[in-house]
Amino acid sequence: MPGTDALRSAQHLEAELSGHLPALTELPSRGLHAGLLGRTLALLAELPAELVSYGWRLVGRPGADHRRAVQLLRADVDTLADVRGARAEAGTDQGPSELMLHLLGPVSLASQLALPGGEKLLVDHGARRDLAESLATGVQGHLEHVRRACTPAALRVVLHEPDHSRVRAGAVPTVSGYRTIRALPRDDSRRMLGVVVEALRAGGADEVLLDLGEAPLLEHVEDHRSPSSSQVDGFGLPVPALQPSDWERIAELAEQKTRFLAGLLGSVPGSAQTLPQVSDLVRRITDPWQALGMPAAGLAAMTLTPLVSGIREQLAQVSEVDALRLISRTRDAADALTETMQG
Repeated sequence: MPGTDALRSAQHLEAELSGHLPALTELPSRGLHAGLLGRTLALLAELPAELVSYGWRLVGRPGADHRRAVQLLRADVDTLADVRGARAEAGTDQGPSELMLHLLGPVSLASQLALPGGEKLLVDHGARRDLAESLATGVQGHLEHVRRACTPAALRVVLHEPDHSRVRAGAVPTVSGYRTIRALPRDDSRRMLGVVVEALRAGGADEVLLDLGEAPLLEHVEDHRSPSSSQVDGFGLPVPALQPSDWERIAELAEQKTRFLAGLLGSVPGSAQTLPQVSDLVRRITDPWQALGMPAAGLAAMTLTPLVSGIREQLAQVSEVDALRLISRTRDAADALTETMQG
């Protein structure tokens, strides 16, 4: 969300999305401590980080940057708890609401965080293992805090892995930029994610979705939806980029009870006039679905979100009015999709 006022943003989201699925407000305009990376680093157990000229790096002891990231995250949870409590007392809510949390996954975290010496943590096998375990410990405590403070009817978590494909392909550059870090073995990436997914379950997550910034590939399904893996419940979908072959796999997965977080727009509308109508947003889901001959009831697998994950922080760069307009338009599209599903 735009701005720096967590209370105001939480109040708006809870009101706009009453009966739907609000999220813990993220306000990147407060600085790097408050974005998705900073918020996730705040959860690391016994692995404090600090900001330097080239980004975040691990340090031996907690400093001002670590403390600020931790304080902002805890304050955001407590602010949301206060807003929900006030709405309950005023009788303006519809009972306990669900809640969505967004976190950066361990593979992408390893590609964006540096070791104390400056090189990316991704190069060190032992450090990658420690990072995944540290994040697993931290997220479990975070979810327990959220559940205790905010009492959501259900808690859904999205693990964002925007760098997963680059890490697996060996396309992440070293800090110097003169070479790339060799590809992360598939077993390693599966293990890193599995440790965190298991911790999210232990912390009380009712649903865990993996958003890779692209349509799920066969490798992703085998690694994270097979009975032998630490299963996620589903995947993120960049709807504007999906091809017919992607929709075929999505339909197959939906029949297997896989869930999806469908990002409807690949760019932020420049004005109210360029914001797609509800009917257009709905057709972005229903047209390819119907083309495959899928039953309307299968649309229940879809949760709608305004933007694809790769540009989600751009919502913080527009005006508050435009951000809320886009959120409410997505909410209305979800209602219309539900009507289509039922009828």
